Amino acid sequence: MTPQEIQQIFFVECEESLAAAEAGLAACQAGTQDDDTVNSVFRGVHSIKGGAGAFGYVALQAYTHTFETLLSDVREGTVALDEALCSLLLRALDTLSDHVNAARDGSDPPDDAALLAELTAAQAANRGGLAASVPQTEPEPFAAPVAAPAEAATDDFDLDLDSLLDTLVGPAADAPAGGDPAGPEWHLHLRPHAGAMQNGAEPLALLRELAAMGARCIACDLSQVPALDAFDPAQGYLGWTFALPARVAETDVLDLFDFVREDWSLSTGADAVIPPVRLAVAQSSASARTPESAAAPAPAQAPAPAPTAATAPAPAPAPAAIVAAAPSAPERASPSPQPSAAPPSPPASQSIRIDLAKLDRLIDTVGELVIAQAMLAQRLAGDTGSKDELAMLEGLTREIQESAMAIRAQPISSVFSRVPRILRELAASTGKHVRLEIIGESAELDKTVLERLGEPLTHLIRNAVDHGIESAEERLAAGKPAEGTLTLSAEQRSGRILIRIADDGKGIDRARVLQKAIEKGIVAPDAQLSHEDIDNLIFAPGFSTAQAVTSVSGRGVGMDVVRQNVKDLGGRITIESEAGKGTTFTLALPLTLAISDGMIVNVGDQTLVVPLTHVVESLRPAPGDVQGLGSSRQMLNVRGRFVPIVPVANHTGHRGEPIQPSEGVLIIVDTQALGQAALLVDEISDQRQFVIKSLESNFRAVEGVAGATILGDGRVALILDVDGLVASALGQNPGPGTVREAA
Repeated sequence: MTPQEIQQIFFVECEESLAAAEAGLAACQAGTQDDDTVNSVFRGVHSIKGGAGAFGYVALQAYTHTFETLLSDVREGTVALDEALCSLLLRALDTLSDHVNAARDGSDPPDDAALLAELTAAQAANRGGLAASVPQTEPEPFAAPVAAPAEAATDDFDLDLDSLLDTLVGPAADAPAGGDPAGPEWHLHLRPHAGAMQNGAEPLALLRELAAMGARCIACDLSQVPALDAFDPAQGYLGWTFALPARVAETDVLDLFDFVREDWSLSTGADAVIPPVRLAVAQSSASARTPESAAAPAPAQAPAPAPTAATAPAPAPAPAAIVAAAPSAPERASPSPQPSAAPPSPPASQSIRIDLAKLDRLIDTVGELVIAQAMLAQRLAGDTGSKDELAMLEGLTREIQESAMAIRAQPISSVFSRVPRILRELAASTGKHVRLEIIGESAELDKTVLERLGEPLTHLIRNAVDHGIESAEERLAAGKPAEGTLTLSAEQRSGRILIRIADDGKGIDRARVLQKAIEKGIVAPDAQLSHEDIDNLIFAPGFSTAQAVTSVSGRGVGMDVVRQNVKDLGGRITIESEAGKGTTFTLALPLTLAISDGMIVNVGDQTLVVPLTHVVESLRPAPGDVQGLGSSRQMLNVRGRFVPIVPVANHTGHRGEPIQPSEGVLIIVDTQALGQAALLVDEISDQRQFVIKSLESNFRAVEGVAGATILGDGRVALILDVDGLVASALGQNPGPGTVREAA
């Protein structure tokens, strides 16, 4: 694996760590401040710090060090986690996300000086009394400044060997045997092995964490360091004994080594010793060590009570978490019970990281397989002896297609998780505090759709807070709570996902919207528009009702961008607004942009595809079911309910005389904005999967057409835009917000 690939994995893991830390801080802010929640936040920041040091991101490492130090104090209980500190930690996490993005993009890191000062002040304000009560008779080993300057962080990568040994050995030679006179202590003996130095791991960082918890290095074992010509940098030769104050719980120390326990040997107690060196074992011929290093004799152990057999060299790495010393003499009391080897954990779900380009090639190949299967079915349509084989092939093709699409499916929570930060930024710039409610965050959709959903969602949220939700004073005057509410919901409906962004604000001021549209020349002064038409004016390019241009809105480009992005995704957006109650934006998006199910229909000499996600039922009308409405419209009576009939031939360029409803087939379809309608076609020839090909990118946009596909006989068939077709046939202007269902 190349360094670039390893680096890419680091940034993916950074995103996961940031998401876990934000979820933990959100839980803390909501009142869940148990140890597991706080530890999850600490581990997320700690993981980013370790990778940043391995890859040389100095600014990121220095920032996470300060952030992590404060979190460590929170874990130990020396800093109270109140509402103000939660708010500070959330802002610090936002800046950490900016640091990660800067490291990924190679851009300048954010200005974090003010925030670092706040983090340092928060730590000092809570630790002042504790620091004053403990005499500082000697400097702490490995301790770095809380707000480490950028140049100081480079010490990890440009170290003088003599000063490094002085640091590692610490004050062992001069330290009194009695330990810290300020109070009782307990001892920790540890040694990293070969695995602790692999994959960019940094054992020195863990030692610094021990120092930050109050540990003092009282012994360093240099006896196992070989001569320079026999030195193997992948092995672990040094070992240490630390004295820790009684206030530090043993479980907290073990948590520090939670992810690396198999690569370290640890023991506790006054009579335990530094664990012996455990040489690495070759795992394959490709990674085997040289004969010289493999044949090197195991170093002799210093005279001391014998450790347990678990510390002896093993034929293969073992998953044991802790190596404990044998109780050869009564051990002194420790702050918590002696840890034992962790039992084997139950098998967890396994996953691998796949390059997105490879996954895209798989999806494209599955699409070609669907086309080939349709062609074969067309070729063997008259061969009755091949029906079973065709049915088996069709079932296997669908199973492969569904499995491939499931690989790309991801929960929408990955997009919703960014919203709290957006609301915090808006609260700082607008002064409006908004409570977030999320519903259906486990709904899944295609990764391609998911990645392109972030920008329109951000614009809609900013619009809702800036224009929709009133200020605290206005809300109180209207009898509402001072804090606004924003609701995000997602639900799957057939082959689409509906995402709603609802606020409880003042709703759309239609009179003002219409006035602004007339002033900008978007509509004529004498235009008669319905409420829906006025609402859709906010999607017009350059339209804005903001009084002044701010960092949030006012330039008239946000909602136009939303419309274009939703259109590019093959979806549509609708608006529902009630004065004084709030506004709801609904995005209807396809679950995937690749393969779908459709009904193959014939209209005159043309073959068209009706997406199955719109189809409710198909029928042939009985005499009397069709009735006229006015001079040109016909209605279908469907079990006592009338729906308009839309002759598809009238909107596809068919030059012949369209058939009558009694001569064809009516397909009842469901639209997003206009309810149900009945599409009149000549006949239904088949129902099968089809691969969506973008017509707009390969030709141009065509009204009433959502895309194209290749049929089994090799012909190109157009995919109907059901919503646009029905709106056009009924004389309804779908407005700027109504776009095609697929692209």
